[in-house]
Amino acid sequence: MKVYCIKVALFYNKRIYRNIEILESHSLSDLHDSIFEAFDRYDEHLYSFFLTGKAIKSTRKIYDFPEITHPMNLEDLTGFAHKKRYSAEKTKIRDLDLDEKDKFYYLFDFGDDWWHELSVLKIEDASGSKGYPKITKKVGNSPEQYPDYEDDYDDDDDF
Repeated sequence: MKVYCIKVALFYNKRIYRNIEILESHSLSDLHDSIFEAFDRYDEHLYSFFLTGKAIKSTRKIYDFPEITHPMNLEDLTGFAHKKRYSAEKTKIRDLDLDEKDKFYYLFDFGDDWWHELSVLKIEDASGSKGYPKITKKVGNSPEQYPDYEDDYDDDDDF
């Protein structure tokens, strides 16, 4: 059994990142759960992973790559034809055919667009199967999931 050490960095601030070790038998849904926990998020949203294999500078270009997503995002409710999407619950880490140094991307919350760059740091034999996935390193404070914005009006104003 292989274990993957994956660095998950915020796309727009790569100095904030988490390292997660996950078994090849785990799903991308399991990886999502670990990222959710690692960045101290509390409100679930849809998400997708994009398999680019390499670093991409523009988030718009990332959409051109294969997408593995939350099962609720598999249905096309708009009536427009989209590219084929795959289920994160059914896709195992081993199915991604990742190598060390490969990159791929994770988008959490399609409204607030929390983009992350994932880098495969190492792939090695697991010493066992207990305790995975696990967060092995946290660098930088987690940003607020919903930052507080100062109100532009006085609470006493009448509308």
